Amino acid sequence: MSSASSNSNFFLFSVDLEDVRDFIPDGKQYKDAVSTNTIKYLDWLDKVNAKATFFVVGKVGRDYPDLIREIIKRGHETASHTDTHLHLTKQTEDEFRRDCESFLNTMTNLGATYIKGFRAPTFSMVEQSKWAYKVLHEFGFTYSSSVLPSTNPIFGWPEFKGEGYYDGIYELPMNIGSWPFKVPFGGGVYFRFFPTFILKQLFRSTFQNNKPVLSYLHPYDVDTEQERFMHPHLNDSKALNWLMYVNRGEVFERMEYLIKNLDASIVRYDEYLKPKLQNP
Repeated sequence: MSSASSNSNFFLFSVDLEDVRDFIPDGKQYKDAVSTNTIKYLDWLDKVNAKATFFVVGKVGRDYPDLIREIIKRGHETASHTDTHLHLTKQTEDEFRRDCESFLNTMTNLGATYIKGFRAPTFSMVEQSKWAYKVLHEFGFTYSSSVLPSTNPIFGWPEFKGEGYYDGIYELPMNIGSWPFKVPFGGGVYFRFFPTFILKQLFRSTFQNNKPVLSYLHPYDVDTEQERFMHPHLNDSKALNWLMYVNRGEVFERMEYLIKNLDASIVRYDEYLKPKLQNP
């Protein structure tokens, strides 16, 4: 299960470290569980002897400095999820430059001296915001995992040309299942909603094609005690909001089942990409 394994079934497990309460009206009236749930991930990763990547929102770093230090202490990669989780499509180039600068200053002050990765909030790296690659390159980033190469109710880039360099940044897009739906099956609500036997098929077919499975989860994805409220970016859909709470108690069990039965290795994004980035 560790990243030291010699097999090539790579599971690029990651956490998008954000506080969902920041994105809803009067969100701070609800219970603070960011640290508690993030520690669950850290302890589970220790249990399976693996290191992962945490895409951190800068504001979370300022609100929970000890949590960021703990992530670094345990040997995990920290990467950018922007400074305040503002979609790229809502920023100008200069605003994004200020965002990158603020994020990097925050993380440097917390001891994160090696920041090379980036993930756009809600996969908002699309055709109209691809200018962001140039800005990321200016600030010394080397890779991004910000594109959802399919149609999606929120953000998607179905015409995306595929993994590779874009204005000096290596983009590793989310992999999309061809069955039963063209969605990023390894992350978030999709990972929690699909039956395990479907996930196993999707993971296996990805590995057979010599591709890693990319994943993204959030602190709330394992929060079985979170109060009920309408999550952001769902257009107030009660059906979609119901999905936000489905199977939260099964996340770790599902991951353990998949990595055990498919002989998969959890690795940090930067470690997986190291040979690719050495040969641009």
